[in-house]
Order: sequence, then structure tokens, then C-alpha cells
Amino acid sequence: MLPNANPKMISSREEVLPLNRRRFLKNAAMATVPILLPDLGCVAQGEPGKSKQTITVQTQATIGPLPHVWEECVGSDRAVVGLREQWLSDLELVKKATGMKSVRFHGLFNDEMGVLPSGAKLPNFLYVDAVFDAMLERGIKPFVELSFMPGALASGRNSMLWYRGNTTPPEDIAKWGELIHALARHCVDRYGIQEVGNWRFEVWNEPNIVFWSGTQAQYFELYRQSARALKEVDTRLKVGGPSTAQAAWVSAFLDYCSLQQVPIDFVSTHVYSDDSQRRVFGEDRHYPMEEVIPRALTMVREQIKSSKFPELPLLLTEWSSQNPAFIAATIRSCIGLTEMMSYWTFDSVYEELGVPKTFFNKSFGLIGMRGIPRPSFHTFSLLHRLGNTQLASDDGPVLATRREDGSVVVLLWNLIPQDPKVHSSMGDPMVQSESTFIAQGEPREFTLRLQGAHKHGRVKISRVDKEHGDLSHAYQKIGSPEYPTEQQIAEMKRASALPEPEIVILDGNREVTLSIPPNGVALLELM
Repeated sequence: MLPNANPKMISSREEVLPLNRRRFLKNAAMATVPILLPDLGCVAQGEPGKSKQTITVQTQATIGPLPHVWEECVGSDRAVVGLREQWLSDLELVKKATGMKSVRFHGLFNDEMGVLPSGAKLPNFLYVDAVFDAMLERGIKPFVELSFMPGALASGRNSMLWYRGNTTPPEDIAKWGELIHALARHCVDRYGIQEVGNWRFEVWNEPNIVFWSGTQAQYFELYRQSARALKEVDTRLKVGGPSTAQAAWVSAFLDYCSLQQVPIDFVSTHVYSDDSQRRVFGEDRHYPMEEVIPRALTMVREQIKSSKFPELPLLLTEWSSQNPAFIAATIRSCIGLTEMMSYWTFDSVYEELGVPKTFFNKSFGLIGMRGIPRPSFHTFSLLHRLGNTQLASDDGPVLATRREDGSVVVLLWNLIPQDPKVHSSMGDPMVQSESTFIAQGEPREFTLRLQGAHKHGRVKISRVDKEHGDLSHAYQKIGSPEYPTEQQIAEMKRASALPEPEIVILDGNREVTLSIPPNGVALLELM
């Protein structure tokens, strides 16, 4: 999501700081509300220096359902890469291992998609069909982001990213509405309303920063035209926004929809943990980086509740990290705050900054170059194995669950607090790599104690840490080649795969003790 930075756009103060995807972006107006944060015991790691912790899980005491909101959607580079074999292969891998249900990407209307390029009179959906057909064949639904401005409708030439997505408002807003109506009509005719009625249509991407060169009022009108066009095709089509960076504009957007009687089915926004806290919360609150996302979602939840649409679902359509423990902790702390956590991105077929310049690069993606899984991929594969019911447990870095078959599955992690001065949450793809966090901190010993009637005697333990599923070790092992051969790529895939789980026996106290390396995660499946 990082545009090609123009030095003229960056203040003298900002030039001396490390490059960050938000830092040069224009300020967004933010309303402040009281923060009503849920228990963040999963984030806090206890007393400083504490290296041991006992956690009791009540195997027969349930807290409530655990919807896998992190599997509802995942992000991707622009639409046209959906025509590539590697992207489709990686999509199949992600679907199978992590259970992701939909994919969101930018640039559906980029001229390279041929929908309505400069000079065109009528829309052409051949490439859209090819991408959507391929996704649906693999059991993945499109999460349809309506962007960028096609050449035939654009009011100017302002663009961003390597592929030059046009960020300008339409010259004629009515023609934009006609395009959205035509797209919706085409999709319903092709796939049927029973299918398309389960999709979501999101209007634009991050219009409060450089992805939109118009004003807030112009975006609101763009949304109005889009929502009206979709509902004219079928009222069952779901539309939402404002898809803003840094949790911005939500109150103003909902006020607009209420006053203008504009349809809205969901609220969407983005938060990265190293976003400017002044821009997210309205002042520098100096929250720990690990708390930024859940605190921001709590704030937005309160804004929704205070609006004329208090029951609208909240979708987090972008967030990211390559730290396994951070991923687990963030998901746990966001339970109950959002109906979707769309991780950015599932794949390293990713060209916002241009063609990758190194094989082992620091860009986004659960999967690295040429289909090699990263630790983040393995983390989501472990999360996928969790049950759909949350069990009661002591506070701490734990997520205890029960599956439909009655089996108990517990996730533990050792999150090392991040220095707030270090921008490495994947809000900045230029500084984050898979091993940034893993080399820091100390291991932690956990004793998991099980209480309640159960028949379990053995535990299957799967891990993601510096010794399990780490692509960087696999790459170094073969000499860190600039251009790996097919044989070396195959070797890296084997070496970076998770090993078979270890099997341990519960002791007489129904306990199991294990050590987790810094920023590692461990999944315990009771057998």
C-alpha cells in the first residue's frame, strides 16, 4: 500500500525518519471518543522479566462462540495479477491451509483490466470474468473494492503506485454510477443473486489519504452514486465504506449516510499498529504498538453505536504483521470488535512498489516468492485448526477452544513488546521481514493445566518460531542465492515447511510444560 514517495510531498522533519507508508500521507480528521478496551491480557506479558507462567484451561466451561473472523477475507495486489498462474497456485494453497473465504484487491477498474480504458464507450468485463471465475472455482469469493478511476471517466491524471492507479474523481459522476450499475448487473446475471448477494462491495480504498485526490465531500458523493447503483440492481447487494486509513472519517461518513438516506450495509476501515497515533486517536497517546489495533477498533465501534446505524458490522479490511505472536495476540484482542480481519496480503505476487528486486524480499505476503510459505502463513494455518467455541482460561497469551467434535485446541504465544520507535508492523513493507521480531527477547516457559472432565492423555504440539517454518533459515542454508534454481526453490519449500507435530504425554496433574521462543506460537491439540 506504499506509494512511490515524492520528496516534495514530505516535510523536512519527516525526511530524516525511516520510510513509513503513512508518514508522508496527509493528516486525516479524527474525532476522539473514550476508549473502552476489552481485556488485553493476551497482549500484556505479565511482570517484567517473568519467564514462566501457568495457565489453566477449563475444558468444560465455555465463554461463547469463536467466529473465525480472520478467515473472512485476505488482501492481495491489484486485480490483474489474478490472471497469473503463480497467484492462482498460491491462492489454492492459502485456501486449503488457512480457510480464507474471500480476497480483496485494488484496481478492478485500472486500464490494464480493460474495463473502461481511455477512449472506451462501453464497459468490457472479460478480464473481470476471468479473475472472478478463477476465484470462485477455488472456493474463494471476491470482496469487490471499487477502484481505481478508469481512464474514460477520470477527471485528471493523478496516479500512484508502480502500476499508476488513477486517483481522481470522475469527470461525470453519473457515468461512474452507470459503470457500477453495469458491473453489478453483469455479476448478478453471470453468477446469480444467491451468489453475488453474499459478496461485499466496498467503495474505493483509503480515500482520506493519497489514494484519492478528491475531497471528502467528493468521496461521499462517489459512495452515494455507487450504493444507489448497486441497490438499483438488487437490494440484496451489500455495500459499505469508507475504507479509510487510520480509522478515519467513520462518524462523518455515517452522519452523511443518515442525512442523505444513503444505503450502507457495513463500515470498513484500516489500521496498522505503527500508524500515527495522533492521526488514529486524535492525540499522541503512546499506547504500546500491540494495543493500537484493538483500541482503534473499540473507538470505531463506539462511533458506530453512537450513529443512526448502531448495529452495522465493522470490517477491518487491512492490517498486517509478519510476527507470529503479534498475529495471534492481535486476533485474540479483536474478538468481538470486528466481523472481519482482512490480512494484507496473502501473496508476494505484489507490485505496488514495482517488480520485486530480491528473491528474499521484505514485502507483504503470507507466501513468499515462488510459492514458499512464510512464518505468517504457518501461523494462519495453526489458527485455522482452532475450534469455533472459546473456552474459559486464565488471563494470558492463550486462546483455548473446542471443536465441534469435542476436541480441545489451545494456542499459546510469547509476544515480545515492540519498541514504539521501530516501525516494523508491516505498515512499512520496506523495514519488516519475517525475522525482525524473532531474534529479539527471551524464551518463555508455559505450563498448561487442564481442568474438567475429559479423556485426553496426549497432546500434539505444532510450532511456528525461528526453528519451525522459518523461511530465512531455509534461504540461508542454501547460500542465499540471488536467483535460486528450481531445485533450490523446491529445497526451500521443503525446509520451510512445518515439521510433524511432537507428541507429549500429560502428567498426572493433567499438565504439560513447554518453552516458546520469542515471538513464537504453539498449537496444542488434545488427543
